[in-house]
Amino acid sequence: MPLLRPITRSTALLLGVAMLVSCTSAPPVDTPAQASPQRASPPAEPASPLLAKVYRIDPAASTLHILVYRGGAMARLGHNHVVSSPNLQGSVWQGASLENSGFDISVPVNDLVVDDNAARATEGEDFAQNVSEDAKLGTKANMLRDTLLDGARYPDIRITSIRVQGDATAPVVIAALRIKDQTREVTLPVALQTSGKRLQVQGKFEIRQTDFGITPLSIALGALQVVDTLTIKFALVAVAD
Repeated sequence: MPLLRPITRSTALLLGVAMLVSCTSAPPVDTPAQASPQRASPPAEPASPLLAKVYRIDPAASTLHILVYRGGAMARLGHNHVVSSPNLQGSVWQGASLENSGFDISVPVNDLVVDDNAARATEGEDFAQNVSEDAKLGTKANMLRDTLLDGARYPDIRITSIRVQGDATAPVVIAALRIKDQTREVTLPVALQTSGKRLQVQGKFEIRQTDFGITPLSIALGALQVVDTLTIKFALVAVAD
């Protein structure tokens, strides 16, 4: 049973715009984000160390979920969203030490999927299934418009490692995240597992839309709004060349 219970069709369309116009995700309570507001230089094309083992992302086996939460006094009239990427691209390299390891990953913006039922099911009771196709299409169109993600001018979101530190199986990565023309440093605690030619990386982190120059949509004097803080969950599978 969907969380959205509109009084009229026009209300439903308005809520669809309100709840996913930002294409990112946030928890029900606006907790402090892990992303630093510190500006990072746009990532240059990284070069993996010559002796590093290089793994290529398998998009069919990898998942990226961006959770978008409703907020405000009228939040009960909206519903939460899951934005997923079926086409992650990039590579991970594993050197002799963590300092010689890293990754460069891009997320094709125009390929993002809004409210896939399977993706919503994995995220629990906050994400009821069976969002209408009209709502999905309308939400994606708003998400890609030039005042938001601007998929025509900025077709990729990119995240590139700056340094890797800590334990080999549970490292902490400092990375440069670029959304549109804004780049910020983010901290990514990850779980890392290798088996033969296969590498698996899992993690979760938060960002604020406003740190990237995006103003979360707010209507009715803030009674219905998109929460600023966004949660991003990933489970990457990569295969060695």
